[in-house]
Amino acid sequence: MMKKKRVVSKSRRSKTGFSLVEMMIALTVLAIGLAGLNAMFVTAMYTNDKNSHDTAATMVSQLVLEQIKALPANSTANLVVTDCAGNANTMATAGGASPTGAGAPLLSTGNIDQLAAKVPNYSMTYVACAAPGGYMQSAYDVRWNVMIIDSDTRLLTVSARQLNGTRLGALHYALPVNLRSVGGM
Repeated sequence: MMKKKRVVSKSRRSKTGFSLVEMMIALTVLAIGLAGLNAMFVTAMYTNDKNSHDTAATMVSQLVLEQIKALPANSTANLVVTDCAGNANTMATAGGASPTGAGAPLLSTGNIDQLAAKVPNYSMTYVACAAPGGYMQSAYDVRWNVMIIDSDTRLLTVSARQLNGTRLGALHYALPVNLRSVGGM
């Protein structure tokens, strides 16, 4: 008896599944995509941390600004602010004549010069509390300038910058936050 050979057509053979080479190519494409996604998550975590420190610097600047602004414009009283580390920082509030004012030197833009030497009682290192569940406190270089505009008004400029900046490898840089307000009466 003669046996018939079954002949499988080409079209049927190509629909039987994936070859090993096709699976390896698909896994390689998937691995490259996941590596890119991982890099995106690392960048998002770094940016979130940096934004958190920028927000804290703004809040520290606002704290100093509001403490000084609460005093009458002609006040020369010193204030004491205690940070989360228990450091008592003396804040001078006496103003100086325009255009330089008293305290931290100003740049031509009106912002505080963070590269100039610190002026005693017009600068401090403020340690901010760690967030709930946070693992470390952050220190900020805070400087301010008080400029008398007239007998009832003064211009307050406050700048804060995280010490040691945000770390990304060996890069350390934190842009200072500058707040300005007119106070008096």
